[in-house]
Amino acid sequence: MNAVDTELKRLLQQLTLGSLVKPANLLEEREAFLYPRSPRRGKSPVYRYKNSPSKWADFEPILPLESFDAPEEVVEIYHEKQRELDITRRMFAAVGSDKFTRFAIEIFGAPTAEDARQAREVLRELSDVAPPEENCTAKEFAGLIENRLKKLGIAMDIKLVPSMATEVWVDGVSRGIHLNKNALFAPQEVSRLLVHEVDVHAARIHNGSCLPWEIFSMGTAGYREAEEGLAVHYERQLGHLYPFQEKIYAGRCLAVYLSLSSGFAEVFEELLMYFDEETAYTIVERIKRGLVDTSRPGALTKEFHYFTGPTRVRSYLYSRGNLQMLMGGKIAFKHARVMAKLVQEGLVDISKWVFPVGINNDRESIPT
Repeated sequence: MNAVDTELKRLLQQLTLGSLVKPANLLEEREAFLYPRSPRRGKSPVYRYKNSPSKWADFEPILPLESFDAPEEVVEIYHEKQRELDITRRMFAAVGSDKFTRFAIEIFGAPTAEDARQAREVLRELSDVAPPEENCTAKEFAGLIENRLKKLGIAMDIKLVPSMATEVWVDGVSRGIHLNKNALFAPQEVSRLLVHEVDVHAARIHNGSCLPWEIFSMGTAGYREAEEGLAVHYERQLGHLYPFQEKIYAGRCLAVYLSLSSGFAEVFEELLMYFDEETAYTIVERIKRGLVDTSRPGALTKEFHYFTGPTRVRSYLYSRGNLQMLMGGKIAFKHARVMAKLVQEGLVDISKWVFPVGINNDRESIPT
């Protein structure tokens, strides 16, 4: 690993989103909000964080790019990532303040009024859809993931961990898959997650590792919209996006939009039109992370990409975009043309790339 990638890996290990914006009193606030006899029943949570803003005062995410030997387009991608890392640093320094949301929007963007309208439309159509029964343990699911990785020819460690903000996390820095050991999964969810987490997330990391520069497996600036867009696109194409999960994606998008102008309790009340209390709370909880007084407007905006990302993928396809190039690493839409140029110049061996099970080339995935 070259010096630039070594430093990039070190910085990304310190700027880990999940741990730094996870409230220390998450379970306590959930119980207070949902417990029928709680004096704080229905009151917007007030979060505490172990992350200290002062920790980031002297933290400088600088990559040693002065004498970096790489094509011009690749060097620019590293410069973009360095700028994104600096905004991420400022976002972490702003946890609990009004500036947090501004930095989150700068990194992840935010849904539009039209996105919210479309999300409401999906929610109305699926309002009566209930969640499936969960009966697959994390240990059982880990075995299925291991088999899927072997089928694709991807080498990754699988770890069961005691506490996570999500059920599954595919880490491009450590190249490992982390599972919440206490999670249970429905059969439909298992099939969907094998596509989402392994066939797309793990595959993009693997494909990116076939290039001489680690940034293509760790994640270029702005990669997330393409990442989640592709994952949900393939869920749908392969027939594993079941109605309740589609409803969840729409709910997250609407909740992000509402949270930018409303507090936790108000957003929760609107989601109750479509979800049970536990599900509605979980959605808003994910989006209000990073705030202290969640009765105020603000959000960690990244969750809307699950809903809008597939539309971006379809637009990319209709404009003659190549899904194989987009699957070539953990990259943003705009970096697919750089990937194509690197392939054309013989700087990457695409014979080692892997693609979702059941999809052999990009033409098969073009929607009719």
